[in-house]
Amino acid sequence: MPKVILKKAPLLKDQIIDLHIDSMAYDNSALARYEDFVVFVDRGAPGDDLSCQITTLRPDYARAKILEIKKSDPDYRIEPKCKLFKVCGGCQWQHLPYEKQLEQKDLLVERFVAKLNLEKDVLKKIIGADDIWNYRNKVQFPVRTVQDTGRLKAGYFEWHSNELVNVKSCPIQVSLFDDIVQAVRELAQEYKITAYDAKSKKGWLRHICVRYGTNTGETLLTLVTRDEKLSGSQDFANKLMKQFPALVGVCLNINTGTTNVIYGPVTKVIKGRGYIFEEINGLRFKISATSFFQVNTKETQRLLTTIKNYADLSKNEIVLDAYCGGGLISLALAGNVKKVIGIEEAEESVHDAIFSAKENNIKNVLFTYGKVENKIEGILENEKPDVVVLDPPRIGCNKKVLQSILCRDAPSGRLVKKIIYVSCNPNTLVRDLEILCVGGFKIKLIQPVDMFPHTYHIESVVLLER
Repeated sequence: MPKVILKKAPLLKDQIIDLHIDSMAYDNSALARYEDFVVFVDRGAPGDDLSCQITTLRPDYARAKILEIKKSDPDYRIEPKCKLFKVCGGCQWQHLPYEKQLEQKDLLVERFVAKLNLEKDVLKKIIGADDIWNYRNKVQFPVRTVQDTGRLKAGYFEWHSNELVNVKSCPIQVSLFDDIVQAVRELAQEYKITAYDAKSKKGWLRHICVRYGTNTGETLLTLVTRDEKLSGSQDFANKLMKQFPALVGVCLNINTGTTNVIYGPVTKVIKGRGYIFEEINGLRFKISATSFFQVNTKETQRLLTTIKNYADLSKNEIVLDAYCGGGLISLALAGNVKKVIGIEEAEESVHDAIFSAKENNIKNVLFTYGKVENKIEGILENEKPDVVVLDPPRIGCNKKVLQSILCRDAPSGRLVKKIIYVSCNPNTLVRDLEILCVGGFKIKLIQPVDMFPHTYHIESVVLLER
């Protein structure tokens, strides 16, 4: 095998250079070129002329930080609403006007899907959000103890860093969260609560998590801790629930692990209940402390409408909803079909889905607990669904899932006629679409939806047909 010789980068680490920003990249950075060599510039904006310093150097790209903005395009760079924007990693694109955020997301999706050789008009323009502030219905703040004062700080990590930014006000999340988190900080002093330190294995509190029902107002506080020992826990919860009438419950989630996974397997309710209700498009959903649910309720309603329109279902069809979570899509489609089968590996989410089905008197859904790759083949064989909905996590579908769908499309069996793929990661989406297209499906429509204003994240709904 011939030896591969990488082209030597025309840069050195820590080198200071001038750059012009062309467009945004799929993270917190913007894209520039230095002698045709790709450089990602943190917090850059299209039209910027910058003096930058190289911070990371790889064979095929570099990263740089801004030393000076020599010139900027006022159409693309504005003053961020959040004072912590320059250091906080919670959102990445606040320095762009919203219409330009949408423009750049369209360009990103176009780049990702270019290799798919789509027909004209298959890729639609992104649907923008109606409310671009205070939309996040869930917050998960890691915590640290300030050594000098012993007080808690909670917030998001700096980008590419383990330094925690103490966030007291975040304009993209429900404003009530600011007050609840601050109240927990204050009570931590009284109840001698310290943050868990992974190195020393000392301390107790790992995360402060709050979720909110946008259409119900119900709010749930969950403290992720190393154990369930909190002296005066009932009094602690009483004070919070008295101060915040929207709180329907206060919980402890026990996480004894050493990984960066936020939640542990056991949740204990201190007071109230361990779940909230949310209402979407006439349906009522139970959402437990650790269950997955879309973070933007208003745009979730739009997402469901797009899915239903693309699926174009009939009363004699069977739908398989892989990675079904708490049953959001399954229950939304159930009224239009003969039967829906949902698969989900998070046990608490399955319990929520079953509860919500009963709450809405929906009887033509069946929820199965387990990994999709382990369950899908049997369901395809026995249930013979006409339509498959794929809504995987950011890592995309397990390859076995895709192969099971394709192998089931045999002349002797009932064919999967249609796939609706819902993705929050265009990179893994394109990877999976290539496999499905080689296997006999054709991409008919791709509709990006902006569920996450001021971030680089992009949700997409894709319709594939045989």
